[in-house]
Amino acid sequence: MKKNISVCGIDCAAMSEMCNKNNPEFAEAPCRECYEAKGKLFWTKYLRLDTCPIYHCCVNKKQLKHCGECAQLPCDIYFNTKDPSMSEEEHQKTIQDRVQALKSLQ
Repeated sequence: MKKNISVCGIDCAAMSEMCNKNNPEFAEAPCRECYEAKGKLFWTKYLRLDTCPIYHCCVNKKQLKHCGECAQLPCDIYFNTKDPSMSEEEHQKTIQDRVQALKSLQ
């Protein structure tokens, strides 16, 4: 697995930097990569979830290393798991970028 690419194709280093910068609570508890956190990420509490739905489907349910191994990439979970601060256009672009990153791992 390429370092710093999450299960869903996010660049963990860039995401961690953004999370730590935009969320004061991370000064004390920095964002952890999804593998280390086993899908129990900081933002899941805001959606009243225990685990990231993408991580749960990919790793827990299908037992894949990352979504790039799934024939259904990108699936409905990608389209339905949207940062509310993003426009629909930004969300679609992030999906394209993540899919491309995951396909480069194969």
